[in-house]
Amino acid sequence: MRARSIVLLVIALAFAADPVVGLFSRSSAPRTVDADLLRQRAVPLDMAAPYAAEAYRFLDGAIRHASVVQLGESIHVTAEFPHARLPLIRYLHEQMSFDVLALEGSLTQAWLAEEYLYGATDDGPARITRAQQLAWFKLWNTREMADVMAYVDATRGTAQPLYLTSFDVQTGASAEFGMQPAVLDALYDSLAAFDVPTAGGLSRNDFVTALSPVVQCAIGSPDGLGPAKGPALQSIQQLETWIAQIRPTLKTKRPPAHVAALDLIPDNLRDHVDLCEHATQWQRRRDELNADNALVLRANVSSSHKVILWAHHSHVAYNSTGGRLPSMGQHLRDRIGEDVYTVGLFAGHGRFLDVAPLSVHELPPLRGVGIERLLDAVERRSYFVDLRSLPIDDPSAGWMITQSSRMEGRRTTSAVLAKDFDAAIYIAHVSPGSDMMPRGAIMVLQVFGVLVDHLLGATIIVIALVLSIVRWIHLRVVRRKERRSTR
Repeated sequence: MRARSIVLLVIALAFAADPVVGLFSRSSAPRTVDADLLRQRAVPLDMAAPYAAEAYRFLDGAIRHASVVQLGESIHVTAEFPHARLPLIRYLHEQMSFDVLALEGSLTQAWLAEEYLYGATDDGPARITRAQQLAWFKLWNTREMADVMAYVDATRGTAQPLYLTSFDVQTGASAEFGMQPAVLDALYDSLAAFDVPTAGGLSRNDFVTALSPVVQCAIGSPDGLGPAKGPALQSIQQLETWIAQIRPTLKTKRPPAHVAALDLIPDNLRDHVDLCEHATQWQRRRDELNADNALVLRANVSSSHKVILWAHHSHVAYNSTGGRLPSMGQHLRDRIGEDVYTVGLFAGHGRFLDVAPLSVHELPPLRGVGIERLLDAVERRSYFVDLRSLPIDDPSAGWMITQSSRMEGRRTTSAVLAKDFDAAIYIAHVSPGSDMMPRGAIMVLQVFGVLVDHLLGATIIVIALVLSIVRWIHLRVVRRKERRSTR
């Protein structure tokens, strides 16, 4: 009985340890005056209501003349964040003439996804799933992101289609290709289907062999591409010549945006070569290239010269504190000023699917994140606020001071809300994105997530179990010795 009581006490203490630690606040409580001002400026969003353009007229006055709109996310894999952004995309596209939607990944696999949609004959959900696999990271292969892809696909038959592409330079970074040379095979096959002879006799084997080191170069490698760089660049030049020869045929079968995007693939591959040569500064160089490419998409692919960029906060925030690596958003703000408008997405409570390590978690308490705590003080389930409409004459206002904010749920970063973003969408409760993995795998990730969420408690239990096993072994040895001594 005594041992059982001790075990139960240890388990109780273990489960209480993490909640007790969470009671300690690591952010300041929002001022009442700040919460009141945010409440006055907040535009409620009804996430369950069917899309209606009238509900998003506020975007006209918020975005105004901006031609680059960045839609961020503090957490990658939730069900609610894609649903919150899709109505904004619809309004920007249908009412404000934005005609390009660019996500992370690379232009190559985004082009392959669009080419697949143009050529696919079936109209079922499988084609949308297939396009997701080709274009996007595994973490965006969810049911909620399928709605985004389905909207893009549905616009293809309209007078002004929304073209899906990427500003990013990570060739092969999608669920289908996994940064493997298969993306090169897919590109070669897609181009060969137009029955135009290759430039200089460029064979599939030569093309894949020359560019495989680029697709597979490792983040952080100090060696760059070494002797593989020359053949890679030569193969890209041959590809560029081949694309120029294909172009007249492609123009008769595909819309101008798709033709223009194909024209950019050689330079996108050269950017990946550049990234490999700067692999020890991967993120810094990547965001420099991303900003360049975003402006190229605006100039060359968009007929209205208006583009929507979809990425994590680490890429789109303006980095006003200078505490992080220069971001794509920072470069864009420096180069085009208020012609870029950035919307951050923030969550209050609930659960999410983390990607590092892969697991399902409860969002940590708001006491640890000042920006989300401030936004939660408005006491609305979901809303949009144009941060540029808030007064900036009080340097102590919650949106003018450096505070912590979530970075993929369990981690944090420092930001100044009104200096790093032009607008914010706050969702009070989120849940994990669905259908990214089989249900059984999600259940395993939920158990793992509980262990990670209650790491202190789990550590106490493991230590207690180890000590109990050691004590049990010790007692058995002692008793065995005692029995031998009595014989």
